[in-house]
Amino acid sequence: MPKSKNADAIDLLKPDYKHVGKHRARKTSKDRWTSFLVLTIASVVLSAGGYLGLQSAVSALTTPAPTKSIVNGVDLSIPITVIDGSGTRKFAMRIGQQLQNAKLVVPYSRTLDITFPGTSITIQKEEYRALALRIQRIIGELEIVVDEEAKYPIEVRLGVGFEIKE
Repeated sequence: MPKSKNADAIDLLKPDYKHVGKHRARKTSKDRWTSFLVLTIASVVLSAGGYLGLQSAVSALTTPAPTKSIVNGVDLSIPITVIDGSGTRKFAMRIGQQLQNAKLVVPYSRTLDITFPGTSITIQKEEYRALALRIQRIIGELEIVVDEEAKYPIEVRLGVGFEIKE
């Protein structure tokens, strides 16, 4: 804590900067409000600059969404998830790579410890059926199931007894 100073003759003068140095003059309420306003404006400018700088850095580092690729009325940019529930733990990566080689978007290829009783292509919307038919041409005839509650737009579920089409 600073020591309290003894008042002298200069301190008793009214706050007039012409006769007393600024560091010695008493602060009026106007001076205090001016200081508060300057600090507030500086805080707002610094905060806004930091926020905008962070937003520009984040937008420069984010991965863009796949570009729309429509071929013969089929949107090939819809993400496809391959889930291997066959119990063999060897099909997810292969099927995912086959679909990527066919210029389809496959963000996830997963192997599960549980098994699916059957193999199917699950789609969220009926409009994805054309892409599901294209997937069938690549990996073989699979049942197409429409499930609006599905987690992913298109899921290729590989179940027990699945064999790769050669």
